[in-house]
Amino acid sequence: MSALTLRLRAPPPLSVDMSVVSPERLAGLTRAQVETLDLEVGNRTVALGELFAVSGDDPHSMVVENAHARLTHLGAGMRGGMLSVEGDAGDYTGLRMSAGQIVVAGSAGSFAGCEMSGGAIEIRGSAGDFLGAALAGDKQGMRGGLIHVRGRAGDRVADHMRRGLILLEEGAGAYLGSRMLAGTVLAKGTVGPQPGYGLKRGTLLLYEAPRELPATFNDCGAHDLLFLTVLERELAKQSELAAFLPLPRRVRRYCGDLATGGKGELLLPA
Repeated sequence: MSALTLRLRAPPPLSVDMSVVSPERLAGLTRAQVETLDLEVGNRTVALGELFAVSGDDPHSMVVENAHARLTHLGAGMRGGMLSVEGDAGDYTGLRMSAGQIVVAGSAGSFAGCEMSGGAIEIRGSAGDFLGAALAGDKQGMRGGLIHVRGRAGDRVADHMRRGLILLEEGAGAYLGSRMLAGTVLAKGTVGPQPGYGLKRGTLLLYEAPRELPATFNDCGAHDLLFLTVLERELAKQSELAAFLPLPRRVRRYCGDLATGGKGELLLPA
């Protein structure tokens, strides 16, 4: 069997909802049946075969070629399998996925990994706003799994995050870790203003000090934290995460946000 491959014929004029295209939803379908699946394009419905040339027969190993930023909801709700996106991905990539792996060769739009509970997402370019966050009005964002962004992420990364690990190689925008409930975020590169705003619990490890720390964080001194050694051992098991090694051996710990209970922590190299 060869990977089920969807090759985009031309850049779509409007956003295309790809949420019906996932390994578990295509399992057992023939190629002809896949081509007749309905996709929402703007305010109309179009057969998948009109937009994509379909080849291969293994839906548990899927490839989207010539991918475009107007392809939204790629890998949404995935419960297993592998999805390779050759190009850029639109908004809501990996929305509420619970297992499996998504690799985006280019950049991804906003809300990537939003409310995911398991699995792994690798974005080799940049990511938009609200990475690993909650949808508007929801109380919990990412609940588990791993997100790795090789480029830079936008604003409000990990907003309302509940559990899991987010790794950012080139930093992020404003309000990193805002309103986090738990979980861990590692950020190399620079980050925007107000990291940890509204942080309730969880850990933000910043490799570079921000220009300004929030006034509602309390300096708790320098520490050697055992959990960083454990985390380093886990990261070392995956060669693609080598950019984050070694972790700082000694960190300066700031507790906060004191305005929301002060049980979270922001760590900087000591």
